[in-house]
Amino acid sequence: MTVPTDISTSPTKRWRKALPVWVQVIVLLVVFASGIGVGALSATRYVIDRVQHYRTHPELLPEEITQSLARRLRLTAEQQSEVLKIISRRHARIEEARQASAPEIHSEFDLMEQEVAAILEKRQKEQWLATAEWVRSSFLPLNPQTSEP
Repeated sequence: MTVPTDISTSPTKRWRKALPVWVQVIVLLVVFASGIGVGALSATRYVIDRVQHYRTHPELLPEEITQSLARRLRLTAEQQSEVLKIISRRHARIEEARQASAPEIHSEFDLMEQEVAAILEKRQKEQWLATAEWVRSSFLPLNPQTSEP
């Protein structure tokens, strides 16, 4: 039996050198921080989208709350039916109370918008009015006195 003679006992040669440890650590920290940033922005966007969805379609909320509770609490079909009735009834009352205060909320917001706009320069005023309109359409309750969607 012959022993192969082409086996080298010298250390293997690297094709390229590794980056210094401090550079590797910084790259890992940047990647980690980027992941946190992307995750935070994605979560924030998701929450805002859901809030706006339920703001424009409040009738969907009781069913979705009931489904979530049914999974979490392992409700029977009978319990789920009763919970849906209760949540639907109470949610309707909550929406009535919310809509009853909507004109007052919009009135106060309009006054705030005008007062802030009065102290701004032209360029600032344009930006403020655009921002105020975005806040009004995104976060304030729908105003029943206007034709808002």
